[in-house]
Amino acid sequence: MRPFYLNKLPVQINIYCLYKHAVPKYLLLIWVFIYCSTSQLFGQTILEKQITLHEENMRLADLLDEIGRQGQFFFSYDSQLIPKDSTVTIQVTEKKIAQVLTQIFSNRFAYEERKNYLIITPKLRSLTLSNTDFTDESDNYSISGLVTDERTGERLMNASVYEKQQLASTLTDDHGYFRLKLKKNNDNPVRITVSKLRYRDTMVTFLQAVSVTYRNDSQTYENSRTKNNRVERTALGSWLISARQKIQSLNIPDFFAKRPFQVSLTPGLSTHGMFSPQVVNNFSLNLAGGYTAGVKGFEIGGLFNINKENSEYLQMAGIFNLVGGNMTGLQIAGVDNVTLDTLRGAQLSLFINRAEAEANGLQLGLLHNSTKHLKGVQLGLVNVTDTSQGISIGLINIVHNGFYQIAYSANNMASTNITFKSGTHDFYTTLLVSANTFASQKLFAAGLGAGHDFKLRRSLYISAEGNFRIPISQTWDERWMQAKLMLNARISKHFSIMAGPSLNRYSYIWSNPSAYRQNNNANDYYTQTHGLLKTSIGWEAGIAYNSVFQKAPKSGDRSDAWSIGIAATAGLTDLSSYGQFVPGLELAVYRDLGSGLSGYISTGYNKFPSAASHKFDSEEENYYRTQYSYVPLKGGVRYMLSRIFYIDGALGVAFRGDSHYSFSKPSSSDNINRNIPAASSLMYGLSAGFTFRNGLETGIKKDVYRISGADQQYALRLGYRFKL
Repeated sequence: MRPFYLNKLPVQINIYCLYKHAVPKYLLLIWVFIYCSTSQLFGQTILEKQITLHEENMRLADLLDEIGRQGQFFFSYDSQLIPKDSTVTIQVTEKKIAQVLTQIFSNRFAYEERKNYLIITPKLRSLTLSNTDFTDESDNYSISGLVTDERTGERLMNASVYEKQQLASTLTDDHGYFRLKLKKNNDNPVRITVSKLRYRDTMVTFLQAVSVTYRNDSQTYENSRTKNNRVERTALGSWLISARQKIQSLNIPDFFAKRPFQVSLTPGLSTHGMFSPQVVNNFSLNLAGGYTAGVKGFEIGGLFNINKENSEYLQMAGIFNLVGGNMTGLQIAGVDNVTLDTLRGAQLSLFINRAEAEANGLQLGLLHNSTKHLKGVQLGLVNVTDTSQGISIGLINIVHNGFYQIAYSANNMASTNITFKSGTHDFYTTLLVSANTFASQKLFAAGLGAGHDFKLRRSLYISAEGNFRIPISQTWDERWMQAKLMLNARISKHFSIMAGPSLNRYSYIWSNPSAYRQNNNANDYYTQTHGLLKTSIGWEAGIAYNSVFQKAPKSGDRSDAWSIGIAATAGLTDLSSYGQFVPGLELAVYRDLGSGLSGYISTGYNKFPSAASHKFDSEEENYYRTQYSYVPLKGGVRYMLSRIFYIDGALGVAFRGDSHYSFSKPSSSDNINRNIPAASSLMYGLSAGFTFRNGLETGIKKDVYRISGADQQYALRLGYRFKL
């Protein structure tokens, strides 16, 4: 009776012997069932299946499809490996697939079964060791020998010879010779591995005698043939990584060790020596620079860090960081950060940041940020991305699924406004120049802004924008802030017209108050604390050229994008023991913009304490300052850092509801109007907190109502948000 295999152990059953020794009948039936089922389970592989082919001048690709159909499996191979358009004539009847493939391809390929796939790979040649010598040198020993091609006997140069436990390695020279030094390690056997591209690995075990064993590692070498070693192909990697390290990367593509730390002077001069690119460290210190397999912890480089694979948690360098895989955590460099795969965290540099596959986090570079797929925030002068689900903030934002726009407009403040917009319709930035050449006093100003487009129809949408400008023809003490809602209507494929209302905030803050007081006989306290502030409602209209008018498609259901939030706040005027209680209410309208980003407009009410709880420098101020309140009107952006945790920031105007000083320019020190109601001031707010699926929200916030003054509060916030 023939043997079968159960759990890879041969078991032979002799039914006759079982029967003669009076084994119970039910046990005999169980053994017979196991034999029959396991014979089919372990005996029939893809290569052992039988097929029949009678084909004349059939395309090789079609022939492989027919073999796969009969054998009920699929082939997997490199399209450049097999000439699919060549023709084959074959006549076989009930032959095994292994025999058929040998007849078609001779012995050029190796075959590996993976579930329902048969993988075709190049057949690797064998190498061998000869003239090996084991030399004892007191505390150390050395192993030397020749590496040759088993079939031709040719001596092979640049073959890697290494020992995995001690992380010792070397390369064969031009004559195939190697010498490897090792530390003594008790009486354990020494296993030396020899690897070379397009050859099978050979492992040599040194005991009291030498034995050589071969292991077929065709899949490893198939991976190495397609694996890029992308770091070594970059300009920086090609320049800084030695040829010997590049050869070893080709020879040993998939062996990586882990160690707690390493120290390098330069790539190759490391505590791990030539094996440094094969070692992942928890801590890595590169005095000038280093080349390692990766870091899972902390890495610092005086000039640069280069990682072949992934880097995690924190990486810092004086000039640049280069990571061949994923970067998870914080990457900081003086000049340049490069991640050749995905960034999950933040890249911070003075000039350039790049994540080739995806940036899921923050890219902050003063000059240039780039990625293929953006799921976070880019902040720099020039930002580039193929597709964006986040926001890019800069002078120029090149988003391939976004748009750019050049617009000409006029408003009640300036007769000529030229605006350049770039980004996505969810979030874009503006670069603008303004001029008023018809007024008696000429005005020239330049500034920056941001906006969001609300799509109404295919050819109709509303732009909500805010910007900040500084006059460049006059004093730098002037400021001009503007918020506007513009209705845009398309009149052709690329052109649209626009018009809408605006809220303008003009301020003049004297940088030399003593000169102003001397010329205008002004009150000392007033001119040091306030400037000339003016808020007005205005208009703007113009025409725009659009590169892409159609809004970029969004994924998911956006029917619940709008929501309303209400909240109660309890704050202190400051965090010292003298801080006074400030109660308040909030009302906000939110719109989800996708990718964790939302915009909102909010208002509310905050009651500040009376003069009895405040002490000001001026007695006049203490006398006239009564209990007062603020009604803020602001717009902001909220970003979800996780599923429930958010941060947001807002900018707006706060209107005073009680008696207070006027913000109008005084004519003299005796003519200061102190009881003009409904004055206003610029304000901003910052907050962070948690928002839950049931609508409940809680967090903390800081609001500053007079940027040049001291009206502010630190508050706890409790609210509820519901979908529209």
